[in-house]
Amino acid sequence: SAGGPITPRWWPLLWHPVRVQAATSPARFVGIAAGRGSGKTEIAKRKLVANLRLVKPWPDPRYFYAAPTQPQAKRIAWHDFIALIPPNWIGPGGIRVSELTIVTRWGASLSVVGLDKPQRIEGPQWDGCVVDESCDVKPGTFDRSIMPALVHRRGWAWRIGVPKRYGVGAREFRQWCADAGAGQLQDAAAYTWESGDILEQIDPDLLAYARANMDPRDFNEQFRARWETAGGAVFHAFSEAANVRPCSYDPNLPLIVGCDFNPDPMAWVIGHRRGQVMEWVDELWQRNSNTPECLRLLADRYAGHRGGIEFYLDASSGQRSAASPATSYKLIAGDARLRAMGARIVFPRLRGDGTLEANPHIVERLAACNAMFCTAEGVRRMFVDSRCRRLIADLETRAYKPGTAEPDDAGDVGHITDAMGYAVAAMFPIVLGEQQRPGTVIITGGKRGAAWR
Repeated sequence: SAGGPITPRWWPLLWHPVRVQAATSPARFVGIAAGRGSGKTEIAKRKLVANLRLVKPWPDPRYFYAAPTQPQAKRIAWHDFIALIPPNWIGPGGIRVSELTIVTRWGASLSVVGLDKPQRIEGPQWDGCVVDESCDVKPGTFDRSIMPALVHRRGWAWRIGVPKRYGVGAREFRQWCADAGAGQLQDAAAYTWESGDILEQIDPDLLAYARANMDPRDFNEQFRARWETAGGAVFHAFSEAANVRPCSYDPNLPLIVGCDFNPDPMAWVIGHRRGQVMEWVDELWQRNSNTPECLRLLADRYAGHRGGIEFYLDASSGQRSAASPATSYKLIAGDARLRAMGARIVFPRLRGDGTLEANPHIVERLAACNAMFCTAEGVRRMFVDSRCRRLIADLETRAYKPGTAEPDDAGDVGHITDAMGYAVAAMFPIVLGEQQRPGTVIITGGKRGAAWR
């Protein structure tokens, strides 16, 4: 081998027997479907760096780390590789930021690439690679673009990721791991292990939080490394028997209003937050309507309300456009009856340039709703009154397009549960890292407050 000795900082990982088996596997092709926070990406990074020291018959051994997109790959691995590779291994000008490539002083190189453009790795032959977040890599990429690039140098490959139900490449990755584990692929092996044993030692609070706040299938998938069945129901944690119950209106509690501004139908949900429990007590469903009309109906229906109103909106409803100069945001903020009732408008966080961050991705919104309907511990924290007929119907029937994580929303489907999702994701986000707080505009005393918080 070339280069200096490996320092202890290279392996600051807790012992786990299956992870060690994967890290030391003699197989040329390795599949790892392991839980979130299980250390699979960390051992993969160290394998790539350690290989930079190996002497090859050619002067330019090449390795790459790949993720579904270029920004994702850079975020996950680029700075870690710079930290892991000893400075005395790197040749003059060897850190090529524009190319996301590090070249060692003896000619071996390591590149970070996104497979949203597979041509980034096509052309040259490679000595080894790691493909991360494999469930989100486009089907066929491994066979058509990666395998041919490993032929002449007899390169090795790891395919790793969380065993997801959904994702463009989830079905392919699952089958590949199954075939590798069953010995049906030449010189291949597959490994899986849960996150629990590791996270219990590193961050037991995070694991307890996930168990208490995620729905069972999401928890099994993300932390127990189980291949869950990709059922068609979007709100699979919702049960009419368990989640539909009488929910009482309280004039002294804030009204929570989730809004979807599609004009036909315009669908809003209305409820109360009671601590960590959410109850939906009412709904608005208007054909060929508009925001002013729904605001009038809301103000008429709850004319005597004393607890204030919180509006949770789609981020796009607050953006200016030539076609719609009077945005939903301005209409709510300018409504005199709502100002008198103490309304607040809750948006995603305000950026420094004055624009709004996008709403959480639909997958995050749906996961937050499912976790409220039922957690991995069997706790239910969101309920719907039987009068919300449209909401209940959408919860029971909204489904995914076969084999995808994209809801099959046609006609009236999805609008009212989207309205619910904007509110739930803002109030009860599933936060396993840094929490992104929504911005709030407070409407008091007949004018809109200037403070965001």
